[in-house]
Amino acid sequence: MPIFDQGYQHWSGTLAGHAWRWLAITRHGLRVALAGRAIRLLLFGAALPAVLLAFVLAMWGLLELKSDLITAIMPALGFLDPEILAGPRSFRIEIWTICYSYFLRTETWFAMVLILFAGPNLISQDLRYNALPLYFSRPLRRIDYFVGKLGVIVALLGSVIVVPAIAAYLLGMMFSLDITILRDTFRILLSSVVYGLVISLSAGLLILALSSLSRNSRYVAMLWIGMWFVTSSVSGVLEAINIEQRTRDAHSAAMAGDAAADEQAAAERDWRPLISYTANLRRIGQQMLGTDAAWEKIMKLQPENRRSRDLLAVRGPQSPWYWSAAVLAALAGLSICILNFRIKSLDRLR
Repeated sequence: MPIFDQGYQHWSGTLAGHAWRWLAITRHGLRVALAGRAIRLLLFGAALPAVLLAFVLAMWGLLELKSDLITAIMPALGFLDPEILAGPRSFRIEIWTICYSYFLRTETWFAMVLILFAGPNLISQDLRYNALPLYFSRPLRRIDYFVGKLGVIVALLGSVIVVPAIAAYLLGMMFSLDITILRDTFRILLSSVVYGLVISLSAGLLILALSSLSRNSRYVAMLWIGMWFVTSSVSGVLEAINIEQRTRDAHSAAMAGDAAADEQAAAERDWRPLISYTANLRRIGQQMLGTDAAWEKIMKLQPENRRSRDLLAVRGPQSPWYWSAAVLAALAGLSICILNFRIKSLDRLR
């Protein structure tokens, strides 16, 4: 049997800086994730709300310009108040805010499903196949490993939230042909980008923590469904029961005006949305975009006797936004502790 020399061979490749060690893990994770057909279909489906948002913003720009192209579809805009149709530029910020609010709400759903397919395997498979010693036999720290895995989630969610939001904004500006739109709506774009990053970081840390708890990715997927769907369902049921009770009390009191004010005050004290993970994300998004203020201006066009009721119907959770911020911060802190504890014992191999 021949014996081959196993001596040192010079490395001729390009060495990356220590600050970018995590990028190799992220690139590999993205290649694995995008190899799945389900994830590619989800990315394609997530682009459709962005196309619809861009179309609505473009049509609004044409409406502001009183373009002849918009005349053909004016009958379809009958659901808008005549005052809005007469002076659309006065309601530019409100309409853009509400459109982005619906867009981000839809994309949040796509983000949750995308994480369901891409997230459970990120750490659980490394645990299952005992790959962590191989990672830490390289010049990697735990923080490099965590950031690399988190980068996979941030990149995927950024492609369905941040990138489409920016693309739709640019298209809306192109059809407006008014430089003042940048001054009026740039805050909406900035809030959308920051909100997309909040979702990516919060959900990314949470799914990584869940993925580190089991070697079986199916169990991790069920834990994620519990965090997302089950908490939303339980919160929705409790809110429905609470609303029914408040409505019954309002009818028994027979005070329509006071009842609307009481319902608003009760909604601001309602803790039930805090049970839902997505409701907490939505509350942060409302605060960043200023959705409540936009709806208040739009609802001033409604008759006074139905204004308060309609406003309560279209607004989301009304509990203080810092309650939701505290819940998300606590989940992020707990996720970091779990990750640190689960991977710490293997860090000695470095």
